[in-house]
Amino acid sequence: MMVSPNAYLFGRYRLDAMRRLLFCGAVPTPVPERLFQLLLVLIQSDGKVVDRDTISHRVWGEEGVTDSNLAQHVYLLRLLLGERGKSRSYILTVPGKGYRFAATVTPAQWAGDELVAESALSAGKRLMDGGLEIFARYCRGSALLERRTAPALFAALEAFEEALRLDPNYTPALIGVARSHALLAEYWHVPGWDAFPKAKTAIDRALELDPHSSTAHAVLSELLLFRDWDWVRAEEEVLTAISLNPQSTFARNNAAWFYVFTGQYAKALAHAQQALMVDAASLPLQLLLARALVHSGEYARGIAIMSNLLDSDPEFYIARRYRAQAYLLCGQPALSIEDLETIPREPSEDPSFRLPMLARAYAELGDVPRAKEIYTFLQTLARSQYVVWWNLAIVAMGLGLAGEALGYLKNALRDREPTLLSLCSLPWFKPISEHAEFKRMLREIWP
Repeated sequence: MMVSPNAYLFGRYRLDAMRRLLFCGAVPTPVPERLFQLLLVLIQSDGKVVDRDTISHRVWGEEGVTDSNLAQHVYLLRLLLGERGKSRSYILTVPGKGYRFAATVTPAQWAGDELVAESALSAGKRLMDGGLEIFARYCRGSALLERRTAPALFAALEAFEEALRLDPNYTPALIGVARSHALLAEYWHVPGWDAFPKAKTAIDRALELDPHSSTAHAVLSELLLFRDWDWVRAEEEVLTAISLNPQSTFARNNAAWFYVFTGQYAKALAHAQQALMVDAASLPLQLLLARALVHSGEYARGIAIMSNLLDSDPEFYIARRYRAQAYLLCGQPALSIEDLETIPREPSEDPSFRLPMLARAYAELGDVPRAKEIYTFLQTLARSQYVVWWNLAIVAMGLGLAGEALGYLKNALRDREPTLLSLCSLPWFKPISEHAEFKRMLREIWP
């Protein structure tokens, strides 16, 4: 355990107790003496209620403080932490007792110019706590997660569940289970209404066992984003994850997607680039940067990165999948079809991506009969197995069936499909973007 921490991490903030600076991201704010002491008392209370007498003694000493003066200082501290109106993410008033700091606080140390959280230092040890047999299953599941195909994600889930059968409290495997369920929904292989609650159960248990896990907070942010469309809490959680471990590429990945879906593309690209600075050889992180560029409308740059990836590893299937999408978005359907025809045909994968993109590409080329043939096949398939409404809407829109496309999008909204987060960043539905129903959908998803 670390002793005498000289910094504290909470939410999107870090408090430099040596220099009495409060950082929000990279921006420092000097904290006045009384407010600094008040904040320190609260964050060192480990989530417990601190009564007014204790605060008075520790902050004001023999001088003492009136209730109204204390209330004014609490008000100013809340403003410093960005709390407005009835929003209370950090300082809670406990009537008749005192105040409580609600956010998770992680002690940290400055090591030269680097801030090192206690949770980041102990993360490696936790991986080995269950022994080599559990660790081997965890590593296998983690490797499978990176492939993103339906068979790989189901196999990853099984590997993590095997680890949990050996030790139900092995936190890394609980996080792996949550990630597997979430990715199965986010990659359109299973319904979100089935997968996301399972992911939430696993991640809640992980956070109960390890409340300072950066990865667990990043997964919780992912669920708040894709499942709940809770934009405020999703951002708070992903920034908490980064504060707990600034070197976490997974937290940076999730931050990048949060900012893509909120239209803050410069921030998204910055997080993707910071992740690459940690692990420049990672193919998934290079793909993250490419996809963020595509969502921001920089198709040529995104395609160039994906082409480089495929030159270095032609078997990196997922890059070909998203290059096909990018070609289609920038008006090159013939090149899109080349990629789509090269992708290995996997029954569980075809409805989630290859066939809808292929149908849309044929429609863009004017080959309506072939596009309609795939569209009819997908409609028939949807009666017996899971096909996201989003994909049917994309094909319908390509065929000029605006009414059907809008109907499918309404179904997607009803089922809260995670696909809908791309409504603003991928212009599949530009011809109906001014329709009143389309605008109503946007208002339901975004604040």
